[in-house]
Amino acid sequence: MNTKMKVLSLAIVGLVGFAGSAFAVCPAGPTTAEGGAWTSKASLPDPTSSPVTVVAGGLDASACKLTAALAPITAASATVRYTHAASEPNYRFQFLIDNTLLSSYNATDGVVVFQAPATTTAHGLSRLLRVSVVAGPGGAKRVRFIASCGTGSFTCAQSFATDLLPGVNRIEGKLTVGAGAAGSLSYFVNAAAGAAEPAASGTIANLDNAAWGGVSAASLGLTAPSQTWADTHGNQAVGFDTFDSRRNTYIGF
Repeated sequence: MNTKMKVLSLAIVGLVGFAGSAFAVCPAGPTTAEGGAWTSKASLPDPTSSPVTVVAGGLDASACKLTAALAPITAASATVRYTHAASEPNYRFQFLIDNTLLSSYNATDGVVVFQAPATTTAHGLSRLLRVSVVAGPGGAKRVRFIASCGTGSFTCAQSFATDLLPGVNRIEGKLTVGAGAAGSLSYFVNAAAGAAEPAASGTIANLDNAAWGGVSAASLGLTAPSQTWADTHGNQAVGFDTFDSRRNTYIGF
């Protein structure tokens, strides 16, 4: 099935075959042990200084959202992780991110908000993709995609050349794992609503990423902040919602 979940903290779409529904009451936390749907969560250095929590009032008319904030250090992390049993060479993902409470960025600000860990570690890298929020001009924020690739320094990166909205933004990606030109990433940032797949906001071609096997997990939240991000944006909460992952079909709204 490709059933779409509207409540990130309550139900994750774990690729074909997983389905669920929204709950009337928010769970105590995002993990399955707490009533949520994520396999695990991580708060470094501790849950008090880097909280990752479920709160009422979602970003997409949903019941709940996930919020994450970081302690003002570069080693901080506030993330959730869903571990998938299979290795997926075709992987689509979508999530909403709310940057309302993040103050203006400076040129060296950056934080990772999504990662797709790989089945196999290759060239010293254990993930196929990272998505970061980085600085745009004049204090604005932009989204940057960093894919593992088989050439050069083994990372191929591209920033979307349009500022994020000062509020809720939708990010979707289509990652294909394969040798040579068969490996690619297409991404969609605040694409128009609709079931039909629009032109991609951007594409990174010829990734030659077959060595990593496929996507084996998904990680969402805040991690790996730059020093200036930690200094300026520590303790500022970011909201996440409407996570969805599939093998083939465009997700949209």
